[in-house]
Amino acid sequence: MKLSIAVVASLVGMIGSSVGVSWVMGPARAADATAVVQAPAEAPAPASPTAAVGSTTDEPVAAASFVREGVLRVEGRAGHAVLPAGLTHESYVLVDVRAMQAENVESRTPANIAIVLDRSASMRGQRMTNAMAALRGMLGQLRPDDTVSIVTYADKASLLLPPTKLRSLDLSVVADMLEDVRAGGHTCMSCGIVMAREQLRAREGAVNRMLLLSDGLANRGLVDPSQFRDLADSVRRERGAIASIGVDIDYDERSLLALSESSNGRHYFVANPAGLGAVFEQERRALVGTVADGVDAEITLAEGVELLEVVDRPHRVDGRLVSVPLGSFSAGEQRTALLRVSVTAAPGAGTLAEVKLAYRDLLADRREVADGVLGVRFEGSEVAPIDPAVDARLGRKDAFDALLSANAAFARGDVEATKRELQRARRSIVKRKSASPTPVHAADFERQIVAIDEAASGFEEAARDVRPTAAQAKSPPRPVAKTKKGKTITRSNASAADPFSD
Repeated sequence: MKLSIAVVASLVGMIGSSVGVSWVMGPARAADATAVVQAPAEAPAPASPTAAVGSTTDEPVAAASFVREGVLRVEGRAGHAVLPAGLTHESYVLVDVRAMQAENVESRTPANIAIVLDRSASMRGQRMTNAMAALRGMLGQLRPDDTVSIVTYADKASLLLPPTKLRSLDLSVVADMLEDVRAGGHTCMSCGIVMAREQLRAREGAVNRMLLLSDGLANRGLVDPSQFRDLADSVRRERGAIASIGVDIDYDERSLLALSESSNGRHYFVANPAGLGAVFEQERRALVGTVADGVDAEITLAEGVELLEVVDRPHRVDGRLVSVPLGSFSAGEQRTALLRVSVTAAPGAGTLAEVKLAYRDLLADRREVADGVLGVRFEGSEVAPIDPAVDARLGRKDAFDALLSANAAFARGDVEATKRELQRARRSIVKRKSASPTPVHAADFERQIVAIDEAASGFEEAARDVRPTAAQAKSPPRPVAKTKKGKTITRSNASAADPFSD
């Protein structure tokens, strides 16, 4: 089960600098639909300062939450509505963005897709057959104005098809080209990505997506996950995203996850190559159903508010301005930006942060801006209960981090540490669930518990199966993480922990 089917979260906390600029990691609406509502969804609190935390003016204080409606529903929430006066305390700024829910939404904006296929020696046989069948099926469902390019890679990359509109494409010719592709050689995954990136650059005014398939470890070109993260950052900055697909169990899930996470794409684990068709179709539907593109959140922290961390998101910091690129949104998709901050203020009330979300509405074909202000009150000596939506988001982070930490312990052969990490996370999530005031967040926590339990069960089953026979008793035991079941559960966990997989 993918935990991210129901929730969108991220994996690696990133610390933002407050000095300089740096990137870290990273029914359809009518054309004349109304603009994003700018009035706050909640009435303001009694008169108090807004200019900065603890300031004293006659302006009304901002509320601890706001909602703006449009093709994207933007919700801002402060971690705590009330904090102790005269003290420094940690809190949060949450920006929750959800695309409109609708059936059969189709954007008028064309898709620009670069498909990157592994043709190394390990792809021989049924894997290559299934990959080509999935690709042919996807091409047959794309729209006339969509553009596709195809890159294959082994020891080096080859351009099989330059960017071509589907209306100009003879699918029978493409089918013949695919039949001529032969698997063999090593795996230079970065070679394929670099060439595909050049193809995406060739098209402006489209939703840009790279669809990368790999079944093995990169052993030529870039090989380290951090290098792939940097490469994905460059794709994201050019308004592209990488959907990575790991086939079978012998690929490096860390590198594929880095590519998808840093570029605002999705990561898929396909245990059986026969499942490739469903993944290609899912990505096709997401592309043609994209309702917003170029989505960027800008959070300006008030004076007295210091950024400690942007949780699990590529971001840029310029003084008090924190910019978080969120990419494109398909109908029903959700993404969040969560900032952990330190707040110092005198008694009173004031602004915590100003939030601005800018994006291109692809259904109305226009730029939109949704903005709002979050406030906090400082009084007494008690901390208000944490906002339930913020707590749920922190719970997701805990669950996702636990899955990856358990994977790392399992890879070291430390089965007991694997169990302890999952047990710790489960206890934490159960505690959050018991304190949750709303059914929707309680259900969210329950899904996290199920994902943790499934991971624990998978690790236990893999460890139980590593029992040497009498003939093997004198030989060193095979590392449990290298068994088929061990590889399967770690790949499945990485896919579940991906913030953008549905």
